[in-house]
Amino acid sequence: MSVVQSQHIRFNLIPQETLLEGLERTGHEVEYQCRSGYCGGCRVRLLAGEVEYLEQPLAFIGADEILPCCCIPKSDIRIDCELRPELLVPQMDDMFPAQQSLFDLPDPPSKPMAKKKAARRKSNKSANLAKNLSLF
Repeated sequence: MSVVQSQHIRFNLIPQETLLEGLERTGHEVEYQCRSGYCGGCRVRLLAGEVEYLEQPLAFIGADEILPCCCIPKSDIRIDCELRPELLVPQMDDMFPAQQSLFDLPDPPSKPMAKKKAARRKSNKSANLAKNLSLF
């Protein structure tokens, strides 16, 4: 069983499965038309490893290209192929959360002792004001 490494994930092919079928099963973005090596629509770059063609493709392919519709890996391979956009998880969302306004600041984490101190200060302030307002 061969291991296929794409730009985002690594997966194993099921026995008797073409590379195109494995890419579709795992959610990769691969164009295709004929599934027989005639059109070349599924062409991807082979970055490492070797493949074997089940039938000789008729579409033109470059030295570093393969047609996943009609090949199976002979060894572990690495290809230039991406997941479908809806399956990609944005990585920057956690670092920079969106704010409604520049003035909407997140509330600082509350501490039980800080609340007690603030309440005590407020009551002391009220008592001092009452003393200053007293005429007697």
